[in-house]
Amino acid sequence: MIQNQIQNGKQTLAIEDAAASSPEFIEKLEQEAEGFKLYYYLWLSRLFIATTVVSMLFLVASALALFRLAPMVTVEPFLIINQDSSEGIVRDEPIAMDMSSRDKLLETFIRQYVITRNTVINDPQEMRSRWMGGGMVNFLSSPEVFEVFAKDVQRRWENMFKQALVREVEIISVVRQGGARSPVWKVDFKTYDLYDEANRNQAQKEATLRVRYWTASVTAAFIRERVFMGRRLINPLGFTVTRYSQTEVDIF
Repeated sequence: MIQNQIQNGKQTLAIEDAAASSPEFIEKLEQEAEGFKLYYYLWLSRLFIATTVVSMLFLVASALALFRLAPMVTVEPFLIINQDSSEGIVRDEPIAMDMSSRDKLLETFIRQYVITRNTVINDPQEMRSRWMGGGMVNFLSSPEVFEVFAKDVQRRWENMFKQALVREVEIISVVRQGGARSPVWKVDFKTYDLYDEANRNQAQKEATLRVRYWTASVTAAFIRERVFMGRRLINPLGFTVTRYSQTEVDIF
């Protein structure tokens, strides 16, 4: 029941329950409601602050744990080997100095070295990145071998691009010479040379394809001191060519 009462010169609206007990005035009810809300939001804010602090502590702890674990995480290269019995079955082996397929890896590096050293494209900037100082040939060669190679490239450089030479390399065989522990390898390969014939004017120039056969003698080994961490994934065991020579032959 709703009643009007005069209290202290003011008209006050009161609520009386069905049992006609002492009325509770609206002012008192509002104070209780406001107190309850204040109590509720106070604890809600405390809960929010506690949750935020716990979250921040968790993030800091996670960051510190990752920071401590980061040096332990490394990317390790693997050698993928085709099984002799099946072309569809392969096995992988972590690359290390004592790996069982070390000779297989050495043969792979020798193939890539010969290909990189002899492949030519009609792009001077790209060829500089491969053949000049800091390039792949430099990275895989001893200083003496690269010095001889750089002088030969400098001698042939202008004429090579004047003819617009493009050369592709096909490896025929890679065979170790002198026993199982010998560092000397014989590489037979052929090249496909596509170039413009000289002594013709621009209107008469025609592309000429020439197939040439070569035999290379490569002395190479894995040298631990030449393992550079910055390029470890390119040359994980320090493959280095310490002697190189190649000769053109008529045919194998």
